[in-house]
Amino acid sequence: MSNHFQTTGFTTDRVRKVLRVVEFADHQGLDDKQKRDLLKLFGEFATLQELLTNCRLPGKVR
Repeated sequence: MSNHFQTTGFTTDRVRKVLRVVEFADHQGLDDKQKRDLLKLFGEFATLQELLTNCRLPGKVR
């Protein structure tokens, strides 16, 4: 069984936003190794979706 989705209700503007890899890594608190790996993988710029998919964000403890 399949379902039909209305694609007009979805927005992709936020995930398609292009960011500088170094600024993203600094903002997210990534270590230097992860920053180097992301720079090797994407170069200087990447989309938010690519960055979030390919990094490990530090855990937040309350």
